[in-house]
Amino acid sequence: MILFGLRDVGSGNACLPTVEILKDKGIPISIYAEGPAYQRFKDKFLFIAECNTDDLLDFVRPSLVVATSAQIGGTVPINLINKAKQRNLPAVLVEDIWSSHSASSWDILPDGVCVVDEFAKNLILRSWPGYSESHIHITGMPVFDKFANIQTESTKHKLREVLGLCEDWPVVFFPGVGQVWGMTQAISMLVEALNNFDAPMYLIFRAHPKFTLSSASNECRQIFAEYQEILKKLRIGIIADSNKLTSDEVNAGSDIVVGINSTMTVEACYLRKPVLIIWTPEISKSFLEATHGTLAEWPLTNLGASLRAGTIPEIKDCLQKIINGDTTAMLKAQQKHFQADGLSGNRIAKAILRYYK
Repeated sequence: MILFGLRDVGSGNACLPTVEILKDKGIPISIYAEGPAYQRFKDKFLFIAECNTDDLLDFVRPSLVVATSAQIGGTVPINLINKAKQRNLPAVLVEDIWSSHSASSWDILPDGVCVVDEFAKNLILRSWPGYSESHIHITGMPVFDKFANIQTESTKHKLREVLGLCEDWPVVFFPGVGQVWGMTQAISMLVEALNNFDAPMYLIFRAHPKFTLSSASNECRQIFAEYQEILKKLRIGIIADSNKLTSDEVNAGSDIVVGINSTMTVEACYLRKPVLIIWTPEISKSFLEATHGTLAEWPLTNLGASLRAGTIPEIKDCLQKIINGDTTAMLKAQQKHFQADGLSGNRIAKAILRYYK
């Protein structure tokens, strides 16, 4: 029996395709889910709900524990892995994005880690000196396998048709993130830049599920209300209501993706979209703290796969560059670093089975 532990939506999405692959191989699987992952997936999958970790392990009696990374941990990943190792059970961590391991303070390290690419592997080695390089498996992420054969031109047409966007304006998508820091500043800067742009655009904003789920805290609801007030200040262009489409459909159908450190910006690279990362000194400082000193930049910019702006004039200049079609270097970097072959789920399953006895 393999026990999977899920907490965040993004890392949950990264693991669930692998769960199905392992089930197809006849391997018994149990899934424990808590927090945002439970709220998002509870109507689609059968889970064990939040409970005491010792009781969970006594009930499931797994021979291997697989945990996902989480921005703000609960039982997953630290407590689940600690308890597993105390029982001499092997444990594997699946990272859904660069340096997500650094959001947690580790007492006992997992036996293996699945990471998205070589850059993520090097971050693990930097965070955990002495960790065995052979136990870090570059697998890609199953959540990106869906981009192996996607056609974005048809999705662009669908977005405009479904949302009733009649003007021939660019569609700018701003996907939110789960943390609070940086978001208010970035949205404000983007709105102000659009208000000073020469031509109107459609702006679509989607908050992270943490702020919109029925279980959202009062604090999250208040923050979401602040986002809405900022968006009302857009004078040039239109805020488009995208509720008829999923976030994936909006991402695929948009013309430009703007964000901070959302995984949607990574998906946009697989989709070969022009991407603009808003990254101020304040955001950089907060990100460095959140990643415990491992990252000061969102890696898309390090890889050349996105543009980067730290001021309102820079945002305006970057948008103009994209509108002018000056995106060749960005596209080449995306083609080099973000390739989907549809086999990431199989690679994670293969890595996990190395520890399954």
